[in-house]
Amino acid sequence: MKHCLFAMAMCLILLVGKAQQASAPEVKEFETFWRKVHAAIMKKDFPAVSGYIEFPLVVRKSISDTAVSTVSAKDFATFFNGYLEMPARDQFINKYGLLKSRRDLSDDDKSMISEDSATMEDFEFQKVDGQWKLVYVYATVGE
Repeated sequence: MKHCLFAMAMCLILLVGKAQQASAPEVKEFETFWRKVHAAIMKKDFPAVSGYIEFPLVVRKSISDTAVSTVSAKDFATFFNGYLEMPARDQFINKYGLLKSRRDLSDDDKSMISEDSATMEDFEFQKVDGQWKLVYVYATVGE
């Protein structure tokens, strides 16, 4: 009986989670936005990338520390250039190399898109005044 109740609860959780995911048009909208951001990042066109950010950008500097700081538009190029040079996971030398491989959204990425927010790699995006914006960068220094 307990096993059956547990299975029903898990199904309910999955259904609720699916109901909160974005619809196909919203996913397409975010994909279009992401390709523009990605192209600007690959060119290291920091003024263009800045156009896709809600400043001040909130940054969590470390995995082990929950403290956050903010980055102003004036300081963004310096911050982001340093971010792109940080070591990355797996076979990637740095975050730039990791992001280079992420032009297209994976199914996991698509599952992290809702009507007004999306998470991809270290980035949290939200709709601000109807436009997608990068609002938060997670864990920029690994331990």
